[in-house]
Amino acid sequence: MAHTRLTHTLVAALAILCTLSAQADTLDKIRRTGTLAIGWVPGNAPFGSHSATGTPQGYTIDLCKRIATDFKTRLGLPELKIVYVETDWDTRFTMLDTGKSDMDCSASTMTRDRQARYDFSPAFYVTGTRLLTRKADKIRSIDDLGNQTLAIIKNTTGEKLVMAHNDAASLGLHFIYVLDADAGMAAVREGKAKAFVLDDIILYSQISTAPDGAQFEAVGPFLSIEPYGIMMRKGDTPFTKMVSDSLSGLLPTAEMPALYQRWFNTPTLNVPLNRLTKETFITPNREPAFP
Repeated sequence: MAHTRLTHTLVAALAILCTLSAQADTLDKIRRTGTLAIGWVPGNAPFGSHSATGTPQGYTIDLCKRIATDFKTRLGLPELKIVYVETDWDTRFTMLDTGKSDMDCSASTMTRDRQARYDFSPAFYVTGTRLLTRKADKIRSIDDLGNQTLAIIKNTTGEKLVMAHNDAASLGLHFIYVLDADAGMAAVREGKAKAFVLDDIILYSQISTAPDGAQFEAVGPFLSIEPYGIMMRKGDTPFTKMVSDSLSGLLPTAEMPALYQRWFNTPTLNVPLNRLTKETFITPNREPAFP
């Protein structure tokens, strides 16, 4: 029996070592295949959305393209092909875990829990969680939603925040899960939910591009401070360092404000560069979300 247990232990240990080895191979894989697999979430403007031709575009997409160009030079590759792996807010983790994507280029908040399970680049944008509501409902904060229904997306920081606040304040909220920001706004529009919770920049984007956007607003104080980073598999140190070094070299340059203006100051969206994001450009960091 002891021998059997020892055998099982050795097999388990070898499996873990094989997994860690596979996860630590990203740079070798890029050299061998000449490809970099980028995970992204569509319907997430200005960070990621489909262009008129169907190709990925957005603020985070542009950042990751610049990192890919830097990789090509650093690794001495004649060509480097980007493979875009379309995910949603839930499967972005699975795609990383299974090696189908090399890095998540969506809008992933650096929480303490996630930093324990994944590696992150320095932050490239900072926002906060708020509520999308109908103006006619005159909701000013989450505390106005007692016994109402709130739309949330699974595995987002907003989900955890509002559930904790609901318990602490005994609001009696009801929750419905939606797949993405489009579905969250639709739930409010159709009366299935009184409000939808997500990072305010995504709410602003939804409001600005919807035909009936003038009927909606983003309300309430920030429920959190949300720094976004590029998410990667844990323990793949050489790859994480190269991504982070590349982004850290870009953030303090004049290219970043120009890139920000391209995606955040458009005919349909006008969100000034906020102080927290400006600070992370000047001093790249990995400070986690608060609370």
